[in-house]
Amino acid sequence: MHEVAAAGGTAVLVRRAADGDQLAWRELVDRNESVVWGVSRAFTANSADAEDVCQATWLLLAENLDRLREPESLTSWLVTTARRESIRLTKARRRETPAGLGSPLLDRPGHGDDPERKVLRSMANSRLWQAFSRLSQSCQQLLRVLSVAPEASYAQVSQALGMPRGSIGPKRGRCLAELRKQLLATEVPEEAAG
Repeated sequence: MHEVAAAGGTAVLVRRAADGDQLAWRELVDRNESVVWGVSRAFTANSADAEDVCQATWLLLAENLDRLREPESLTSWLVTTARRESIRLTKARRRETPAGLGSPLLDRPGHGDDPERKVLRSMANSRLWQAFSRLSQSCQQLLRVLSVAPEASYAQVSQALGMPRGSIGPKRGRCLAELRKQLLATEVPEEAAG
């Protein structure tokens, strides 16, 4: 974090950023980027869409900095905005994307291993995504948020997903147990099911 953090809380940073202070803006982004990314990724089908949602969320904040009614609740505003933008984009994508092309299977990074390892990893990843896709939508969203923003607090995750904070840990455990069950049902090798 930058030296501006010592200058005050979120409301002070919002006011300073609205006045054009680039360090205050950078601090606001640094404090909240993982939450915005986590919400965006949880509610979109792939990384490219999540990046679009993040960009739209930050743009909306920049356009509305001086109009925030409760600047100390900036994180809540960002979570709500990212969720709404994700839903808006998802609805737009449904109208334009042929069925099956929005699959997370198309959103995997490449690996620079030898060919045998690449094939084995590809098979394991494919089975993992198949098992993941059989989870309920709420489990998929929760696991995505927790995996892309592991430093997010349960309060932030609760707000992002609209679920009670006390249910996040138990639901996470149930979702991971179901994912493991799905993986074992698809006969993933032991090291991949881990």
